[in-house]
Amino acid sequence: MRFEKLILENFSSYYKKHQIDFLTTNEKPVIIIVGGGGKGKTSIFDALNWALYGKQYELVLKNESQKNITDYLNETALQEATQSGYSVEMACTLFFEHEGKHYRIQQSIVAKQDDKKIEITDQMSTLFEFSITGNSNEITNIDSFLNEILPSNVRDYFLFNGDRINRLALPGSSEEIRDGIYRVVDLELLQNGAEHLREAAKTFRKGAKDLSVGEVADIENKYSDAYEELDSFKKKVANLNEEKRALDDKIEIVDAKLRGLDEIKELQKKRDVLKAKYALNENNYKQIVNDQRSLAATASLGFALAEIVDLETVLSEKREKGEIPSSISKSLLQDILEIGKCICGTEFSDGDHVFNHLNQRLEYEKKKQEAGQDLLDLYFGLSSAETEIKRAKQRLSELEKRRVQVERTLAEIDKELNDILKKLVNAPEEEISKLAAALREYTDELSNIRLNIQSYQSKIREKEEEIRSLQAKRDELGAKQEKVRRFQQRSNLAQNAADELQRIFERFAEDSRIEVQNFTREEFQKFIPTAKALKIGIDSEFHYDVRDQNENPALQQLSNGQKQALSLAYITSISRVSEKNPPLVIDMPFGRLDEDVQDNIATRLPELASQVILLVLPGPEWNEHTQSILRSRSSVIYHLDFDDALRQTTIRKE
Repeated sequence: MRFEKLILENFSSYYKKHQIDFLTTNEKPVIIIVGGGGKGKTSIFDALNWALYGKQYELVLKNESQKNITDYLNETALQEATQSGYSVEMACTLFFEHEGKHYRIQQSIVAKQDDKKIEITDQMSTLFEFSITGNSNEITNIDSFLNEILPSNVRDYFLFNGDRINRLALPGSSEEIRDGIYRVVDLELLQNGAEHLREAAKTFRKGAKDLSVGEVADIENKYSDAYEELDSFKKKVANLNEEKRALDDKIEIVDAKLRGLDEIKELQKKRDVLKAKYALNENNYKQIVNDQRSLAATASLGFALAEIVDLETVLSEKREKGEIPSSISKSLLQDILEIGKCICGTEFSDGDHVFNHLNQRLEYEKKKQEAGQDLLDLYFGLSSAETEIKRAKQRLSELEKRRVQVERTLAEIDKELNDILKKLVNAPEEEISKLAAALREYTDELSNIRLNIQSYQSKIREKEEEIRSLQAKRDELGAKQEKVRRFQQRSNLAQNAADELQRIFERFAEDSRIEVQNFTREEFQKFIPTAKALKIGIDSEFHYDVRDQNENPALQQLSNGQKQALSLAYITSISRVSEKNPPLVIDMPFGRLDEDVQDNIATRLPELASQVILLVLPGPEWNEHTQSILRSRSSVIYHLDFDDALRQTTIRKE
């Protein structure tokens, strides 16, 4: 996707029509738009967003900037129309190319002012595909079409402004970091798919329950109730995890404030060491629980272990008696017949009585083997199952010991962290005491949430084991009632598909997090080559995790410019992972950056997308350093000239 041109009509400070061409080349992929604060630069950013997303972007403006779309009506045009008793039209029209085809999308409103109240009398959104010969075709389902090219839920990661870069650099941005990763690789589709399948399984379980009678009905009721409880427990864990993430953000914000106080640096260092140790053990705990869950299904078959051993013993005795054939007898007889000599030394030839006797024995062994092969396979299968069940039970026992041990370690670290908090709360300095009190409150809440999560996870494991036990009885009894059995099979299929989709989601989410983390690390080191000693990460809870060469937390030690570079690295990594390759539009990309960081980012930006549009401030952003780097990579440079008397902006091409 490439932008071709933008036409503004009576939009913000742009009176009547103004056009900006966005034609770029591979060698010069950058468009520069230079404008001072309040001179119409950010209005171009808003115009691009409104042209593409219409009413969806109007909601963004209302929620984030407390602006209505009517606030963008040009003052002069509105005044002239009001004096004449006419309506005024405002429009933004964007021409773009995608996969060799050309399109024009337009948002427009017609408004009238009465008694200082502005009322929209008409509003339109249109999208056309057109050819160079002038033929055009209207696309009526605009949202669906654009969702294939540049979905609105990832708009923020391709069209973003300096304020957003600053916000992502602040502590407490884990939700936004997570949402970016989820949206850009369409993880929401997997989540929605799993939820739909769970609802389908629930419907089929209800159908089986309604049709069943007698003992089958009893099992169906228990089975359905068990799944209802399991789903309830899982939802509670999901909600608790969201609360935990929000508390983590609050703790991160308070932590950042405490780190800025010189009086408690030593205590903070000790806290950092303990928190790192806690995080390591917490990850270990999660892995143990996951391992336990994966082994639980096999180990739960232990209730049938005695029966398996008894049947294996019976089959072993039959095998020893020769009632279950061995392939050795057959192979030995075949070899003897081929060489014409018995193992006792007797020689024979084809057709004599020895040959005929051995040949008859061979045929007998073949028939015996064919008849007993199923039993032989069952024997080896039972032996393998017995081994796997015993291993799973032993491994579960070992994991449970480790889980208890790690729980104790976590409790000990928690106690040490609380001891440090007590010292901070009792500090004579009022600011430290207040921050520490808030931190202790959040930490206590977090500990309580962790305990609740562990409790519900234990309930989930117990309920899953109950469901597996009920499933065996359900399969056995359901065969007696055909209509019920059909619903059972459908519910099983839908539930298994939902569980598998959930597992895929979890794996994909983790893989995507790691991919974004690696790209963020790579981009950050290109933005800040002098910071190669820093290890950049995004942890499992979607917080920035920056470590120095000694593995100590170092996020708060980054300068403001370095933090912005980290956020910019994250945003550009999202663009890379998406593989959608849309234009990259950034309003104020160099705001508050150090000079050396500005130079590094200016050098890197033209490499990040096939088309890069930068809206920059003269002086702080568009200066001799950035100009010397970007001029040679820019197809065109525009300057915005603002008339203070008329309050109008004109666009001048350099």
